[in-house]
Amino acid sequence: MKKIIPFIMLAFVSVFTVSCDNDDDVQYVDNDTVAGVIEITRNFQYNNSTDQYYINQSISMLDSDMALVYRLKDLSGTNDVWEQIPKTVYFNNGNEIDYDFDFTKNDVQIYIGANYDISTTPQYLNNQTFRIVLVPADFLNKGTKPAVDYSDYNAVIKYFKINDSKVIKY
Repeated sequence: MKKIIPFIMLAFVSVFTVSCDNDDDVQYVDNDTVAGVIEITRNFQYNNSTDQYYINQSISMLDSDMALVYRLKDLSGTNDVWEQIPKTVYFNNGNEIDYDFDFTKNDVQIYIGANYDISTTPQYLNNQTFRIVLVPADFLNKGTKPAVDYSDYNAVIKYFKINDSKVIKY
């Protein structure tokens, strides 16, 4: 009887060791969407019927995906400084400008508004550069804390493994 007890214990431990499953290292891969970046440099257009300035860009993406928009704020040496919109820019005199956007699977519309007559500051209306980052929304719908800071353009590019030298420019 003493010789059989070690074999029974070994069999018992083996059953639990083999039946354990560790899914912690499974990574989600979205094969439907390829993240990418579109860069546009344009002047805002004025729409009389809505009394609003806007830029419109056609895109093509899945219904389930999303767009992030970044505005070229400045240059730091040879590096571009991108800020995520929506964004409010405050001035010392109390004036402010608001950048915002909306998107569908077919287009991205970027808006600019202000608490003053924005046509008096054409530098914020003309020759504006934006980057539209198309990302698979399924990454965001997992119900977990995002693994990336979406306000940081460079972090988003790195997270989605986007080759920043292959930006599509319009």
